[in-house]
Amino acid sequence: MLKKILSIILLRKKTISTLLVMILLLGSISYATFPQEEMPEIDLKMVALVIQYEGMPSDDIEKLISEPLERDLLTLKDIDEIVSISKDNIASFLIAFKLTSKNENLAKLVRNTVSDASDKLPEEMEILEVKEYNSSMFSRIYIGLHGDVPYEILQKSANAYKDLLEQINNVTEVNIVGEREEIVKVTLNPSLLKKYQINISDIFQSFKLYNNIIPAGVLSDENADFSIKIPGLYQNYREIEQLPIAAKDNFTLLLNDVAEIKRTYDKKESMVVVNGKPALSMEVSRKGGTNIIETYAAVKKVLSENEGKFHPLVSTVIVDDESIEIKQRIESSENTVITAVILVMIIVIAALGIRSGMLVGLSIPTTYLFSILILDYLGITYNLMTVFGLILAVGLLVDGPIVITEFAKSEQERGTRRGESYLNASHNMFWPIVASSLTTIVAFLPLVFWPDVLGQWLRVIPFTVIVVLSTSLIVTLVFIPAIGSIIEKKTTKISGDSTRKDNYFFRTYESVLNKSIKSPITVLIFTCLTFAAVILFYNKYNNGIIFFPNDKATTARIEVMARGNFSPDETADYISEVIQIIDNNPYIENYVANTTNRNRIWLFDDSPTDIIGRMWIDLVDDNERPDSDILLQEIQTQLDTLNGFEARISGNTYSSAIVGPKDIEIEVSSSDKRLLNQVAEIVSQKLGSLEGVKDIDIKYPMSGVEWVYDVDREQTSKYNVPIQSVGAIINLATTGTKIGTIRPFDSNKELEIKLFLPEDSQSLDSIQNLTINTEEGPIAVSKFVNKKPSNKIFSIGRKNASRILIIDANTKEGHKTADNIEKINLWLEKENIPLEAQIKLIGEAEDSEASLTFIISAFSLALLLMFIVLISLFNNFYHTFIILFSIALSTTGIFVGLLAMNMSFSGVMTGLGIVACTGIVVNNNIILIDSYRKIRKNEKNKSIAIIQSARSRIRPIFLTTITTVCGLLPSALQISVDIFDRTISYKSEETYFVQPLAWAIVWGLSFATIATLFVTPSLLALPDRLKNIFRSNRQEPMGSGLQDETV
Repeated sequence: MLKKILSIILLRKKTISTLLVMILLLGSISYATFPQEEMPEIDLKMVALVIQYEGMPSDDIEKLISEPLERDLLTLKDIDEIVSISKDNIASFLIAFKLTSKNENLAKLVRNTVSDASDKLPEEMEILEVKEYNSSMFSRIYIGLHGDVPYEILQKSANAYKDLLEQINNVTEVNIVGEREEIVKVTLNPSLLKKYQINISDIFQSFKLYNNIIPAGVLSDENADFSIKIPGLYQNYREIEQLPIAAKDNFTLLLNDVAEIKRTYDKKESMVVVNGKPALSMEVSRKGGTNIIETYAAVKKVLSENEGKFHPLVSTVIVDDESIEIKQRIESSENTVITAVILVMIIVIAALGIRSGMLVGLSIPTTYLFSILILDYLGITYNLMTVFGLILAVGLLVDGPIVITEFAKSEQERGTRRGESYLNASHNMFWPIVASSLTTIVAFLPLVFWPDVLGQWLRVIPFTVIVVLSTSLIVTLVFIPAIGSIIEKKTTKISGDSTRKDNYFFRTYESVLNKSIKSPITVLIFTCLTFAAVILFYNKYNNGIIFFPNDKATTARIEVMARGNFSPDETADYISEVIQIIDNNPYIENYVANTTNRNRIWLFDDSPTDIIGRMWIDLVDDNERPDSDILLQEIQTQLDTLNGFEARISGNTYSSAIVGPKDIEIEVSSSDKRLLNQVAEIVSQKLGSLEGVKDIDIKYPMSGVEWVYDVDREQTSKYNVPIQSVGAIINLATTGTKIGTIRPFDSNKELEIKLFLPEDSQSLDSIQNLTINTEEGPIAVSKFVNKKPSNKIFSIGRKNASRILIIDANTKEGHKTADNIEKINLWLEKENIPLEAQIKLIGEAEDSEASLTFIISAFSLALLLMFIVLISLFNNFYHTFIILFSIALSTTGIFVGLLAMNMSFSGVMTGLGIVACTGIVVNNNIILIDSYRKIRKNEKNKSIAIIQSARSRIRPIFLTTITTVCGLLPSALQISVDIFDRTISYKSEETYFVQPLAWAIVWGLSFATIATLFVTPSLLALPDRLKNIFRSNRQEPMGSGLQDETV
């Protein structure tokens, strides 16, 4: 029945050819339009909530807003965790829901919760943001805007670029960093105020009276109605100069009599420098699901088309250009596939001939384009994880095509016509290939259910592999036989030379195999001892476990940290010292540096709590500089010489983006603030006692000194001075006081009108000498206030209604993070930590532990599913056991490779290599045992059946191994071959990620192939050998049965 169906399908050659052309055409179109991005876009199920309460310090923000809101938010369904940061004037929340939540409008749910809790919250607070986050929001384009021009021109140019960039379909918003608000600045003259006996409150009152919307109604007559308008709002800042302040004896005192009024920019809060020049920077956010390459191209087009348009001296530069790295990775993966196809074709051509080699080689791009078509239809983007899945599949999809073409080739060598040979190949190998594909698919299937946020990224790899394997199955069983029956010769003659070579090879193999199957117990014991020895040896001498392989950086960032109260000018001086080091380095291509306002830091980005500035750096091409690790270490050595602050450089790598900035991260939480600090210190001291730990840091809330001005209410009452007047005077001497707004004709937004004192009066000492007009004359402010310093906490971190502290550290060179984590866990089990405090390993340690637990569970489930598939195919427990036993043999080879190469075990990439290798090895064993079962039906001698089946399968098994190993060997050796540019590069940045995966398959498959060709046949012979020994023991009870196995 099966052969008849296959015959009907394969006879429709024109139909099959048409379908193949359609798949290649549609796949090419999908490939050309495939949305490209760095990482898969995932639904984080996170909502950001930002609430403002002007004038409130951080501790009051915590008490009045953060604590009551946390209690209500924690009652929501599917809540995972809530992290909050309380700062002056601002409460920020990150509300994480479980990834299984079915609620499609989490932002609305959070907003409604805040509204329902309004009776517990201050009326004066304002909700600034309620936004649901997805992963694409963290992918931004950084643009530096610089030029030797006045600030006004720079800002106008930035606003013009902002308007143009926001018109791009893929762009959601553009944020200008370093921007200063345009204001109408009113600088009061204290001596003139004193001369005319004017209070600050008088100016407030005057502005309130003379800058208002005045309703005048409608005037009607017998013909029509006429609206009446009385202009009451200022529309030009020069009109403010004529604001009446006081009138006496026919003299009206105007605002410009006691103040200077001008339209200008507010105080500079941050500094931006691009390549040594004062600048602004723009952060461009893109829409989710859009092509990042296209977005960058559109942004670059806007920048190039408008270069010099707004001012000839204003230039732009993109820093940390992700599109370049993504292009490199995409091109590298394509070259990996192309190189693999060429190597596979060369090997298969050498073994089976030109037509067979072309056929197998054609199957790889056909399968890939077919897979890309399906992935595109399912909404999967072309990203780093998809690329890894495609590279991983290189070693999996050549097995089936080789088996089919080799079987057909063997049939043709026996005189079978080409059409019938491919029909026989497809029929005889149908169920073994289906079972082989299914076992590999079920090996990857549990990984699709990888949990947590990290799992949403990583599950794309096994999903891609499953799609590729599924399409490969169709290509192998339908397209290859159909196309093969067209392009192959009608019959194939065996050359004498080839026969002699094959006979010599087969005789040698049969000779060794014959000895193996006569001594199956010896082979089994030797195999088990080898496996045990390798595991024990690896357990003692392994190079540790890493979550992701460490790749090389092409860009970097510097974080500048300092503790204390710093003015913007002091902060700028510190950043300038860092800039000087970077300017003198010849291997830096571009950079953007800016100071950071700590009151606006949102600590969900893993930034240090004491950060005062950042710098983004582009390195020159890798062929023009030293290794990036060496270069960054040299820069760090120079940064360590700076005094008074700390600067830390780190490479922007994919591994650091996934696993976090430091090797070890520990979270301490407690509702008792004093206990929290004590426990954090204990943890820090323990880390300090470990020999392999460095860079220990407790992320204490940023603190400093604030000046508290306590108002003497008795004195203000005595002189009839409103407390607001005292506060207004002090505010004038600090940040200025907003007294209103104005909307000029030439602006599309309102400008604030702010009152200031002269710059020489803006100091702590000057505040004491300011005067307030009273009924008894001017009196110094110091009469009404008592000044005293106080400790100030700038930000307070909380998690799930408890305060938290993070302690992080790095692993010293020559030591293993896994060993440090193990020591910390042992210490936590023994240490008597108070119950009121909780300690938890987070970051890479948490991810590694969770991933390891999942991988073990997934592997166990995969073995069960593979067992079900195999038992369904063979209906034989022993044969199923033999195939599953081969998995241990491939794992042995991988551990041998890790020891020989002195490589760390990558939890993700080496783990995936083990699964992939398992699939290939199981496939080889399925084909071998299936051949044995078919031969055994007609061959009574079991040993002959074993040898014949092994001999018939040795060529496809060797071909699969050689093609897979050779296809992945360039990636393992970190050799990138660019076919189109005709260049070869070594250890390029994109090869570091794939290397552990490639070596795992190369070592595992090489080791397991030998085992498959000798151990599997020996195990097939084992039952009969045990029966013979058992019978001999029964006949010779004194032990004479323990004779030489070879008899």
